[in-house]
Amino acid sequence: MKPLEENQRLFDICDNEYGVVDMDLELSENAYEQNVKLEPQIYYNNINLPDFITVRVSADDKTDGNSCRDLVVEIENQAIMKPFIGGYVDKVTKTEYHDAFTQTGPPLERIKYEGINSRDTQTVKERNIEIETPSDRATVSYGDATELSYASKYMDKVIVAQSYESFDDMTKRIDPIGKITLIQRNFRRYMWQKLIKESAAEWRHLQKEQKRREGKRSKAQQDEYRKECIVKTFPKTKQDFDALYAQVQMWKENELKQISEKYSGAPKIAEMNMLLDKEVQLLNGIERQRQILQQEAKKVLDEQTLKKLSEPVKWVGYNSLVIQMDTLRNQRARYLSQYYRKLADEPLGAHGRMTLLNRISDVIAKEIHPAINELESLLERERQLLINNVADTGLDLLRKRQLTLLMDIIAFDKDGGSRIKPNTRLCKKCSKVRPIAKFPLDTRQTSATVCDRCTALQGPAVDIAIYRSILRSIRRDEKKRGALSSFAFIIQDNDIKYLVENIWHGHSVISNETNRSELRLPRWNFANDWAPWNCICVTESESRAHLKIVNLDLYYEASIIKDIKNKHALSKSAFKQLREIDQVFVESGSWWQVGLDGKSINFIK
Repeated sequence: MKPLEENQRLFDICDNEYGVVDMDLELSENAYEQNVKLEPQIYYNNINLPDFITVRVSADDKTDGNSCRDLVVEIENQAIMKPFIGGYVDKVTKTEYHDAFTQTGPPLERIKYEGINSRDTQTVKERNIEIETPSDRATVSYGDATELSYASKYMDKVIVAQSYESFDDMTKRIDPIGKITLIQRNFRRYMWQKLIKESAAEWRHLQKEQKRREGKRSKAQQDEYRKECIVKTFPKTKQDFDALYAQVQMWKENELKQISEKYSGAPKIAEMNMLLDKEVQLLNGIERQRQILQQEAKKVLDEQTLKKLSEPVKWVGYNSLVIQMDTLRNQRARYLSQYYRKLADEPLGAHGRMTLLNRISDVIAKEIHPAINELESLLERERQLLINNVADTGLDLLRKRQLTLLMDIIAFDKDGGSRIKPNTRLCKKCSKVRPIAKFPLDTRQTSATVCDRCTALQGPAVDIAIYRSILRSIRRDEKKRGALSSFAFIIQDNDIKYLVENIWHGHSVISNETNRSELRLPRWNFANDWAPWNCICVTESESRAHLKIVNLDLYYEASIIKDIKNKHALSKSAFKQLREIDQVFVESGSWWQVGLDGKSINFIK
């Protein structure tokens, strides 16, 4: 049933049974229309009724002639205290105003008692903001704010009555020029102190860097000297023996110079003879050491050759699988290698030696080689000498010839001749056939006709390691600079020797230093690639300073530049074939593999 209908029904009951209800508080039609939407319980809870009311009802007995009688009814007020859901309190009248949700709105169970924030509410939200008022406008404050407000004195001026002061006196008192001078003087002092500190720090850094470089340079020199001493004490390569021969030659020249200064006549001849004997002794000792090393190197080379001949044929097959095939030639080489090692290494007695020789004779009889008869004759000759009890020291030369022939037989291939076919050439000096690697080459040659042994006998021995180090430094610098020319990578150590000795006469252009180990050949004009006609002979420290020069004409004297230009012209004439070789190497693309001692040069641009 609707609330309006329910209320109307209640009033009808009261009118029918009890008559008219006299109430001190009557609801107006307007108030009734506003509250008919509420439930009865809410209706009675929100309406203020008096505690006692008089109700007129019909009487039970009508003795007095009255049909109604009045009853006093006490009303129990069960209304609850209205909860404060939102609103505000007037500070002046202290009246509490609830917001609209407590008067109208949705049912009670839907009212949110916390966090009410709606435009329907009658409360006011206060906010505190800061406002900067211009200094030329007034600011009005109320209440406690007057105690905290203050006016800015930024533009205020306090004027005090004083005696008259002229402009000159005021200027003298203020002294702006003096203050400016003081500021400038202190600023200049600060800048000087800063510059001094920076310069001192830079100087200390340079000193430290200089000490580091000098220590590194001295350590490199010590290592080089130590290496040189070891090489001269225990020589192994041809360059090491050339260094020894060059040292002997230098010692001989110094001794001859001293003898010529101190002696004359017969004493001079005697000293010359003694010097010659000492030189012969030194050269014999060096030659003995060289022959011993040659024999050891030959043994190592023969062993490597036998190992290579005995290895099976290998190739990579399907799925990267390495396949080996042991052919009859490999088996034959392994079988003959056993007898070669026994013939060369095993120290056997006379009886064991005879047995080995007989066994070798039976083995080589089955082979096909032009030197079979010669080897058999040598074996028979050794048998006869062993029967006659000849010492082993007298058989060394014979046994060496046997080993050489046996090596040729092992390396011989019936199908294609010898399996080892070195590229050989005839030397026009000694008329010997030697491998092509034994013929020295340089860019000034037109043909290789003289072997290295004959070349060494043509003149005094020279320590080529010094020029080799100069060439290394040139190539190292060209790699760092990303050189596009191949002159530095084609030229050889003999060409560097010719440049230093014949073009630059073995001394530095600037300091006339003659120590070959200190000389270097950097670029003359570092904007162009290195070439024999674009270099200068200076020391290592001078080369570092030279490469920092931007304008060469302003740094060097005209006479020095003219001398350098003349040497460049001589270099062009001496190395005129280098341009053709460079063109061939660059066009073929093979000059990238050219290096020192057969090692490839990795070009890094």
